[in-house]
Amino acid sequence: MAKRKANKRKPAPRRVSPLKPGLSGARNWANAHVRAAGYSRNRLMRLIGAGVVVGLFVIVGALWLGGFMPTLQASGARFTKQRLMNAGFIVKYVDVVGEGRISEQQVRDALGVRSGDYLFDMDIKNAQERVQSLNWVDTAIVRRLWPNRVVVHINERIPYALWQENGEFKLVDASGTRIHVQNMAEFTSLPLVVGAGAEKNANAFLRLLNQYPSIKQRVESAVYVNERRWDIILKDRTLRVLLPENNLGQALANLQEYHGKHGVLDLDLERIDMRVEGRLYLRPIAFAQKKLKRGKRA
Repeated sequence: MAKRKANKRKPAPRRVSPLKPGLSGARNWANAHVRAAGYSRNRLMRLIGAGVVVGLFVIVGALWLGGFMPTLQASGARFTKQRLMNAGFIVKYVDVVGEGRISEQQVRDALGVRSGDYLFDMDIKNAQERVQSLNWVDTAIVRRLWPNRVVVHINERIPYALWQENGEFKLVDASGTRIHVQNMAEFTSLPLVVGAGAEKNANAFLRLLNQYPSIKQRVESAVYVNERRWDIILKDRTLRVLLPENNLGQALANLQEYHGKHGVLDLDLERIDMRVEGRLYLRPIAFAQKKLKRGKRA
């Protein structure tokens, strides 16, 4: 008897799936909410809403996993575009405001928009950059006005000076940006600046020169020397005034005072050197001619 008991095997432990308790709990939770929904309208609506959200999530996930989302998005975009075009959101009018030397047709061509185009197909930023790249255009603003109008506001560049470099004359605005023109004769009355970097620094110098009218009216050209200081050359004369790199305003004030008291700009001078502060060096024309003759003899 004892032997039989010793040979009797213990029962093997029962394996329980780890999923069963979770599934059972979820089923019980769902059953409880369904029963509760039968007694409460609000709970019923919340249950229906949760079911709709879960259903949509499953559908969207299936479409995304199946690779159908790009096709659906493209179809939706085409449908929306067609609806908006049918509603009148197409380009019917293009208004250009501020054009002068540049023609309205040039602006329209750069804009790249034709009558009948879908209003929202136009890339505003790229269109604005294309218009702004046109010659004579300083700034441009492109706007869409619903439902069927595109408006372009233009500020044109204003010719400011003639710039001579390496024997070539160019027209520039106050910022030094070149304006391409076919006929320079129209702009010969503008100030002339000469040398590398003169176009970028002309605005500051010419504004300072405007404060000294008795000098300005005599200036034929301004030369930017070594990209750090200015010389001025007088009209109908060989006189050249060498201005300092620093305290330029004070040097011009002194020159205007010297001319008012002594008529220094009317003397037979080849050069006035003001590069050293507090000193004025004058070189007569005769001295320059003698120096030239000595050089020829040597």
